[in-house]
Amino acid sequence: MTSATQPQLPPQKLGWRNIMGDNASAPRVHVFNVPLGNDLCDVTAQWVLQSAGADPLTISNNILLLPNNRAIKAMTEAFVRQAAPGMLLPRMVAVGDMQLDEALGPMLDPIDTDIEIWPAIGSFDRLMLLARLVNNNKPRDAALSPAEVLRLARKLADLIDELEVDLVDFTQIQDIAIDADLAGHWQSAYGRLLQILPAYHAALTARKLMGPAERRNHLLAALERRLAENMVESPIIAVGINTSAKAVARVLRRVALMPNGYVILPGVDLALSDERWDDLSPSTDDAQGFGRRRNVEVHPQFHLKHLLELMGIDRSEIDVLPTAQPEQKGAVISEIFRLPEHSVQWQGLPALRKTLPHAKWLETEDIAQEAKAIAVRIRGALEVTQKRTALITPDRELAVRVAGQLRRWGIQVDDSAGIPLLQTPPGTLALALVDAISSSFSASTILAIAKHPLAFAGAERLAWLDHVRELDLTVRGTPNGRGLSAITTRLQAARKPNEKLMAWWSEVAMLLAPLERADSRPFDDVLATLRDVATSLTDGAIWRGASGRELARIWEEVTLGDLTILGRVEATGLVATFKEIFSSAVVRPPYGGHPRVAIYGLIEARLQQADLVICSGLNEGTWPQISQPDPWLAPAIRRHLKLPTLDRNIGLSAHDLAMALGAQEVLLTRARRGRGGPNVASRFLLRIKALTAETLEADEALLLWANALDRPAESVPFATRPVPMPDAEQRLVSLSVTDFDQLKSDPYSFYAKRILGLPVLEKVDAEPGYAWRGSLVHDILEKWFTQDACAVDMLAKRADDLLAQEATDPLLRALWQPRIAAGLRWVADETKRLMTEEGRVVSVAEQPGTVNIKGIVVRGRVDRIDRAADGDLVIIDYKTGMPPSTKQINAGFALQLGLIGYMAEELAIKGVSGAASHFEYWSLAKNKAKNFGSIAIPTSTRPADKKPKREDFIAFAVAQAEVAISNWILGNTPFTAKLHPEFALYGDYDQLMRLQEWNGRQAIVEDAT
Repeated sequence: MTSATQPQLPPQKLGWRNIMGDNASAPRVHVFNVPLGNDLCDVTAQWVLQSAGADPLTISNNILLLPNNRAIKAMTEAFVRQAAPGMLLPRMVAVGDMQLDEALGPMLDPIDTDIEIWPAIGSFDRLMLLARLVNNNKPRDAALSPAEVLRLARKLADLIDELEVDLVDFTQIQDIAIDADLAGHWQSAYGRLLQILPAYHAALTARKLMGPAERRNHLLAALERRLAENMVESPIIAVGINTSAKAVARVLRRVALMPNGYVILPGVDLALSDERWDDLSPSTDDAQGFGRRRNVEVHPQFHLKHLLELMGIDRSEIDVLPTAQPEQKGAVISEIFRLPEHSVQWQGLPALRKTLPHAKWLETEDIAQEAKAIAVRIRGALEVTQKRTALITPDRELAVRVAGQLRRWGIQVDDSAGIPLLQTPPGTLALALVDAISSSFSASTILAIAKHPLAFAGAERLAWLDHVRELDLTVRGTPNGRGLSAITTRLQAARKPNEKLMAWWSEVAMLLAPLERADSRPFDDVLATLRDVATSLTDGAIWRGASGRELARIWEEVTLGDLTILGRVEATGLVATFKEIFSSAVVRPPYGGHPRVAIYGLIEARLQQADLVICSGLNEGTWPQISQPDPWLAPAIRRHLKLPTLDRNIGLSAHDLAMALGAQEVLLTRARRGRGGPNVASRFLLRIKALTAETLEADEALLLWANALDRPAESVPFATRPVPMPDAEQRLVSLSVTDFDQLKSDPYSFYAKRILGLPVLEKVDAEPGYAWRGSLVHDILEKWFTQDACAVDMLAKRADDLLAQEATDPLLRALWQPRIAAGLRWVADETKRLMTEEGRVVSVAEQPGTVNIKGIVVRGRVDRIDRAADGDLVIIDYKTGMPPSTKQINAGFALQLGLIGYMAEELAIKGVSGAASHFEYWSLAKNKAKNFGSIAIPTSTRPADKKPKREDFIAFAVAQAEVAISNWILGNTPFTAKLHPEFALYGDYDQLMRLQEWNGRQAIVEDAT
């Protein structure tokens, strides 16, 4: 841009103020504002192009200072939209770039600084340096894990950047008089900080390195001096820089004072009254700075006012950029974000100042419905030629969901904020491998690795998945043991061992074995082992693609760093340590998304605008996001140093929303419920609705379209209660004595289990349940009978030995060893008492038997049978929980004891003969006295008005079994689902019978008929 083509500035106002003083001879400043409703990049590109006049080649002489590299991309796209093909772009530089000296090139060649500018220390290198200093200066009584040390080091790095950005000298921190009322932990943190900061700067000096913010400060200071000396001949334009960093503010001040320099600010509220503008000045209650600051940083104009004060520019000196158009909606938006004490004036505003006709809002039930509604709105906007749409949200999960919904129409959209590395396929696989080490290779982590799409993704993938499915079916249930060997043991102990599966698993175990040996080794050794295993498992695919290359880059940076500070990371803390190191990495998408649809985070959206802007995730904690407290400096000390408070982030979020509200068309959305539970509406959305009252229209039609998107073309009737009717041949199945309770209470479940042959799949790494405890107890009691001859001392010892094995999960040992051992001790003591006092003798235990009832084979397995002193048999059933109730027994839904007694009397159990006249439930659960163990005797099989007889117990059980066999096995009674739900104790087949779809409706249908 030549002097002849410089833009014509509007007439200047009198009384301009700048850092040179308030006088008529003061230099004129060139500061412009882009009001709300204008695309900052577009109007700037138009202005630069108009300034070029007839010679567009002069545009390349301009230097544009932009806030970051994302802004460079946005500005480039704006020039492409505004100019003809073949245009030469201006030179664009990001002032936030760590390599600012290389970006500015000749402007800083040679660099004129008071000190030598050393290279910036690498981010991970600095993290490790600070982690070492944090660990060396931790409190004597503190035991910090590596993950905690890294978290504190990362927070310390943020604090150091804040101090350097605000040019806070170390002496200012040293000279603070600590308030006696300051909490002890704050005083301790402050004392450690005074030890760490000098050591940190000394370490950097010894290595001839600089902190990133410190280096940028020196480069910006050198640039300021060059600009002050008017040594830059090319026009220089600072666009969209609204940070309040002092070094940046000084550069902007110099640019504004240059004859060929211009500063363009985004969204300064020039219409705000002087009184309200002055109210945004921070104030304290005392001169020392320890008073409570007024809550003014939440205002969207606070940071802009602070920047102008640092620049020495009065708001009256700012003019609107000639190519920008003021919008009337800006006054309404300004009203929305008034300070709370001014909101009372809303009542006197005219109706035009309380309406946003271009905006609508939408509230959905959950985040899934919100994503679907947004996708429908974007799809509809694409029907309008050249209409651009932008989704702005700080909720990355919502952004991913919307992008996924848009793919149903073949619309590929890039999320410019990127995806966290640990959420990409390479990242999830690396995390799964770390999780496997941490959990001692539990079945769930093994399956997560084996099922991962990158594992053996080549030609062998289908065969690999076949083996994975077989492994999944085999390792379900409660784990018994730890490590890879436990999986091997479970495969060997399967009812039908699969030789091919065993051979495949041996190769997999050999591949993963190095990770098992990595437990409690130095962290760098763990990383090296992880790298080798991941490479072998994926044939190198984990390092390919954009996310794979980013993982490889971060991995190399980490492995080349000094990891000795982390020492030997225990397995339990390995996942947390790994996440602390890799969680900050983000993978940004390559170019190639839809040209008229964009998904932005708040930072990416600050310099961009669209015809339709959708602001989503308007919930408290999401928009605005609440910054985490600083663990190093107390809030009072931060105020004293004039550092930003947590409210500053809220003000920036408010400004982001205010800029978005200036678009031609706006949609505001939130979900009432998220992944973690109910959401609270954003304070911003509540203020918008409070000001606009009933005038803000809800987009209910959009919600209807979203709900109809996956609705079937024809209405689908609700499922009815299933009543399967197998034929006579299919009904002829053998029965167990425990099947009758299920057959009578829930015939459908019996049908699915016995006739269809559908086994119940337990969960992977399932928690110990009644079935697991029952099997464990029965196994111990059987060995106690067969091998120990019911010796009292041996029973408790068997329980202790089983659960104390090193391979047993520690959680199982801690939770169940005391309970099971206490219950088994009671069994031993009670058995000894009955032998001594009543003359009982244990006859058999865990013995199988069969009997024929109405021509159907009925199987059973007796827990234990004793012979009483009178020669009769005592049938005992062990229960790890509570025994059946009297009501359940009387109704015929607890037939096991009676049928076992029938088998004993029919000589169907080997080694047993005689009359079964005694029946007992031995419960190992807690009794009424809060001790373990109790005996319950089923005393009733008759109505309460008749005295029960023990000989009737077997007859009653057999009669009930005969009726059940006649109805469902030999007859044609349908297998109705949940026939007697009050006695249907298990819901293994509830999903198969679609219980939730018809339960409660069958009564309505029956009444209607």
